Amino acid sequence: MPTLRFATGLPHGLRFAEEAGKSDADRPLRGVHPLSPDNAVDDGQVRHHLVVVRGCDPRLGERDRLNRLLARLTAAGAAALAVALPPGTETEPFVRAVARRHGMPLLTVGDDPAAWFHLHSAIVDEYHARTLRTATLHRQLLEQIHHLGGPEGIQRLVTWLASFAGAQVAVVPPLGSTCTVAPAGAGLLLDPAREKVAQLSSAGQGWASLELADLDPPPGAADLQIRLFRIGADRPAPVLAVGAPAFSPDTNTAIARTLDLLAVQTAAESAARGHERLRRAEESVRQAILQLLMTGNVTEAQRTARCLMPGILDVDECRVFILKSRRTEHASVIQDCLEAVGNTTIVSACPAFSDQVVVIAPGPGTECEAMDGLTAVVRAAPHRYLGASTTRQLIDTAQAYGDAGRALVVAQRTPTRIHQYTADVQLAHILDERADTWARARLAPLLGLSESRREHLLATLRLGLDFTPAAAARILGTHRNTVARRLSAAAGLLEADLQDITQRAVLGLALELRTRAERAPVLHEPTGIAQVLDTDEVRCWAREFLGPLNRGRRHLIDTLAAWIGANTHVEATAAALDLNPATVRSHLRHAENLIQRRLVTGSSADADEDPDLPGAHDVVLALAVLPETPVRL
Repeated sequence: MPTLRFATGLPHGLRFAEEAGKSDADRPLRGVHPLSPDNAVDDGQVRHHLVVVRGCDPRLGERDRLNRLLARLTAAGAAALAVALPPGTETEPFVRAVARRHGMPLLTVGDDPAAWFHLHSAIVDEYHARTLRTATLHRQLLEQIHHLGGPEGIQRLVTWLASFAGAQVAVVPPLGSTCTVAPAGAGLLLDPAREKVAQLSSAGQGWASLELADLDPPPGAADLQIRLFRIGADRPAPVLAVGAPAFSPDTNTAIARTLDLLAVQTAAESAARGHERLRRAEESVRQAILQLLMTGNVTEAQRTARCLMPGILDVDECRVFILKSRRTEHASVIQDCLEAVGNTTIVSACPAFSDQVVVIAPGPGTECEAMDGLTAVVRAAPHRYLGASTTRQLIDTAQAYGDAGRALVVAQRTPTRIHQYTADVQLAHILDERADTWARARLAPLLGLSESRREHLLATLRLGLDFTPAAAARILGTHRNTVARRLSAAAGLLEADLQDITQRAVLGLALELRTRAERAPVLHEPTGIAQVLDTDEVRCWAREFLGPLNRGRRHLIDTLAAWIGANTHVEATAAALDLNPATVRSHLRHAENLIQRRLVTGSSADADEDPDLPGAHDVVLALAVLPETPVRL
């Protein structure tokens, strides 16, 4: 809205009757309203108007009538009173005194009514022009509001304000982060004002104005003012810096509105950062729970889970699901899983493989819901696969993970893309008490160590037999060099060659028997692995485990036996069988589907790039107990 300052700047003879009256120069003004001696004050017509009376008006000559007139004008919201006088004349001193007492600005104007009309027209035109500019400003601000909360929100606001005001603009984040500026190079304005910006950021003061001429300005900026505005109520707070030769009312309005939007934008960004920190913290906690369960630390896992989802692991059993997807959609798949089953399960990115999500469904009661929810996630997009374990004890989460991994192998080669592991008889479950004695003796060099060193080596060895060193390191949350040192130490103590698939299979069986072996009484003298496996029950297990291979049209058992004999090297296997390596790989893929095991086509000790569990251990032990195969331990 125009002001008295604007009106007195026009060439129509309007001026303040006293110098002190200029303190009211910013009163809003909408027009001129002449008031004849015969007319009473109309409240609806004089609000924000300059009321003009002639110098001969009798109300100006009588103090009581003048008091009533000014009181009425003040109550009606008039902007000021102007006395129309011939050139060279002044208002009476008592008129100025009464006006001061009422707080009504007093001005003089020429006594030509035509000048009043032109003054009124100029004020109205300026009012309409400012209304249009204000509408344009608000329309542009509404456009900026649509982009609030976006990643480019601050840059859009800064660029818009610089364009609208024809100014140089910068937003200085707290803690020395990168400034957002417009146009390019506007950040140079801040160099002379760094100290003031820092003070404003950390103090409660809302704004400051600086003259660059007094601050050693950069070239070409000596005629600019720089105004600094604190954004929001945080300490330290971001600061808006605006540099311009002058600050018009429109510029001040645009700055005020921009400050409001910047406060909303910075609050939204702060909330987004807080949400992201919380999400990452929860993700780390879920992964820590998985890592603790995978290493057998059930009590610690339960204690950790209470911080995230109280009571979720206060159970004895669980099922494990592994969902495999493309690496490019890994983050969105995790979110989909959380939305589908996150309230009743532990959902974690697999620490070993970046294209897998692991879901632990504590039972009973959550397995069906987890299966239904994860099935929907798989069905939502191609190239997603789901493997599900059978129900296992919570202490056996690592074995359940292995079951889910075996099911995932089958899921990747079936049209449904979903497979549940079919529970088979575990070799460790059918061995007699001689196996306990053997396992205790085989692991004795490790079991005799101090508790902390023993558990570190045993946990690392158990994972190192089923995972590559790099994957085992990610599960344990340690460096792969640490895993390599622990595996080397364990192999040295046990006098084992971890590069040999048969020795890895034997050690894996000993570790499966460890818990029951430590509890069992010593009833037999230590015996060898060949004697432990020399029972009818074991031979029956081996024939049943390998039975699906006998129903195939290919010589799959012969291929597997040669593959084990070649220490799982495909090229050596192909040479031994006089086959093409592609044929050997085809046999192995077919066997994988039939026995639900991942068969690594390389040395499982150093194939870091392989994304799945090695499944050759059971194959080694099954072939070793059958007299018709050449595999021996």
